[in-house]
Parts: sequence; structure tokens; C-alpha cells
Amino acid sequence: MGNLREKLHRLFSIFIQSFMWITIGFEFASLLIKIAKSIQNFTLFDTHEIIVKVLNILIIYELFTTLLTAFEENRIKLNLIIDTAMIFSIRELLIIIFTYKKIDINVSLSYTLILGILGMLRFLYGKYKLDQA
Repeated sequence: MGNLREKLHRLFSIFIQSFMWITIGFEFASLLIKIAKSIQNFTLFDTHEIIVKVLNILIIYELFTTLLTAFEENRIKLNLIIDTAMIFSIRELLIIIFTYKKIDINVSLSYTLILGILGMLRFLYGKYKLDQA
């Protein structure tokens, strides 16, 4: 029974890793296609879309890493969750900034608080290793 469980565990891990790399590959391919079309048409790169796609790749990687770590170790590492949340918040903030939308003071204060709290949590985790048993 244990051998079957280990085989299923390995099979699931391989499936998740394959899905992660396929997803990252598609996102990276769309990024390269966007750059190639810009070069072909002699237009400037749309830095906003390139930065968003790169951050999407980082978010996908962090989410799948968190999932695999939780599955393999039967626990969730707090630092991976915090890193993913920080990258996602920064991505959303950059989307607002690069689209030149007027940022409401409440939105800017919210992002400041979110990133500040996440930064403090990340610092405390690094200093005290909060998720250790």
C-alpha cells in the first residue's frame, strides 16, 4: 500500500511540475511573440505588457512552488505565501501605474499598508522562522 502511495505521490508531483512548466512556457512564448511583433513592425516595446507578463511568470512559479512544497512536506511555508502575495501586489500596482490611471488616495494607502505589512511579516519570518514546529 505504501509503495502505491509513493508512486501516486511521484506521479502527481510530476504532473504538477509538467503543468507548471507548460504554463510558464506559454506565458514566456506569448512574451517573445509580443517582442517579435514589435520588432517586426518597427514599433516600441510596450513595457507595461512586458513587465506584467514577467511578473505573471513569477507569480505562476511561486504558486506552483507553494503547491508542490505543501504537497511534499504536508505543510505550507509561510515565506512562499508572503512572497507570492508581495509579487502579486506589486504586479497590480504596476498595472495601475503603467496604465496612467489616476490613483485614489485610498488605493495608494491600501497598497502601502499591504506591502508594508507583508514586508514586516517577511522580515519577522526571516528573523524568527515563524512556521517551524
